Amino acid sequence: MPEMDQISAELARRELHERIRYFRCHSGQIDLLAEICRPGAYIVGAGAGNGWGKSKFVIAFLAAICFPSLAPAEFAVHDLVKNWPYPKRARIISTPKEVEEIGSIQAAIVELFPAGKYDPKSKGKHYPSQFTTSTGWKIDVMTYEQDKGEFAGPDIGLTIFNEPMPEPIWKESIMRARAGGIILFAMTSLYEHPWVVDGILGKADGKSIRVRYGSSEENCKTHGKGGHLEHDQLEKILANYDPDEREARLTGKPLSMSGRIFKSFDRAVHVERDEFFPPSDGVSLGMACDPAISKPLAMIWRYVDAAGVLHYYDEYPEIAFEGAKDTNLTVTDYAVIIKAREGGRVVESRILDRHFGAARRSLGGKTLSQEFADAGIEFADSYSMDEEVETGIRKIKDLLRYDTSKPIDSLNRPRIRISPKCKNLIIALERWGRNPETGKPLEEYKDFIDVLRYDVMSCPEHEVARSWGVGSKPHYGVGNI
Repeated sequence: MPEMDQISAELARRELHERIRYFRCHSGQIDLLAEICRPGAYIVGAGAGNGWGKSKFVIAFLAAICFPSLAPAEFAVHDLVKNWPYPKRARIISTPKEVEEIGSIQAAIVELFPAGKYDPKSKGKHYPSQFTTSTGWKIDVMTYEQDKGEFAGPDIGLTIFNEPMPEPIWKESIMRARAGGIILFAMTSLYEHPWVVDGILGKADGKSIRVRYGSSEENCKTHGKGGHLEHDQLEKILANYDPDEREARLTGKPLSMSGRIFKSFDRAVHVERDEFFPPSDGVSLGMACDPAISKPLAMIWRYVDAAGVLHYYDEYPEIAFEGAKDTNLTVTDYAVIIKAREGGRVVESRILDRHFGAARRSLGGKTLSQEFADAGIEFADSYSMDEEVETGIRKIKDLLRYDTSKPIDSLNRPRIRISPKCKNLIIALERWGRNPETGKPLEEYKDFIDVLRYDVMSCPEHEVARSWGVGSKPHYGVGNI
């Protein structure tokens, strides 16, 4: 009996003073934790909706690596948590509201750090701004209002950004991880700091830079797995916002992206983790090309697997397309580039924008299609006309679609997969939007959507590669849209 009393007393003490032991992640947090701990991480973060549990999760991660013997099972399975390889120095950086005594950061530290095992100091601030732990960690709590120069100094093993940050502070913090470390962020990005979209989110490659978007619903007891909030609590959080802002606050995707045309596109779902290439079993290949005035040619390559999934594995150019200038390459030059990219593989389907393809390059001269044919590259005209842009959009949306309420498997999955090598195509799918006044698609980021549209409107199917005779047109089908 005394032994049982001792056990009960110990459990009560742990529950009161070592709350980190009992922290439980919902499914979205488990996924983010896996990305943080997967080898090779440098910058990792969540664009998360309101109520997702951003502040508490990042502090739970910090508490777990500071006190690995107390880490809950979901954290303790990761070697990064058990054996932190970087300097035992951390920074938590956020808005003044979040880091002051009444803020969510301070509240999470008090709740999750074990009592008696850390020492808070104010260091001239009106809130605890520095913590040292019994395990040898030193943690600074800083705000975005501090001068950039205050972020210089020692090497930092873990930098935590909670909410969108000013660019100068971000760049200075990057320098602090030069000796090895991780930059961890969790934010709901709305109007402020628009550079975050291009400077961080848009650079995610799934390797050293990893971004996961987390919906508020993941923390819902009803709709999430392991969620902590009632659905009506989430509804109250989101009820007073307009539709676009509501979407950003629900999904974690920046407000600047909320007017996107392809809102279902998600890097975590539609982009493979690693680059891939066509299988060597003779599967047929396809490519599409969109010429433009004063720009390089935009081109993509794909194959179709036996399940009818379109795999886009390569693109041209490799530089950022928006803002790129024409390099004055000739058709002969482009033919060399195309053949080199294809490596001798038979390409069954080649689609060229019908307007540019039929245009004569000079008075009485040959069309672009004819010039390419002379260089050994046979194109068919695109099926998709200007007036059929919306039809092409619907087709792409259909191919991107899957049931988000169910796990992705062989029966529930999108029919478009993209290699991380296709950076321009990925960015275009993420950012292409409509004019808010007219509702018409914008020109920015349109080029790579056009080449994708030309390809999917040809209704590509899986087939074994074959060759065609000299002078004959490459095969492609139009089918029912």
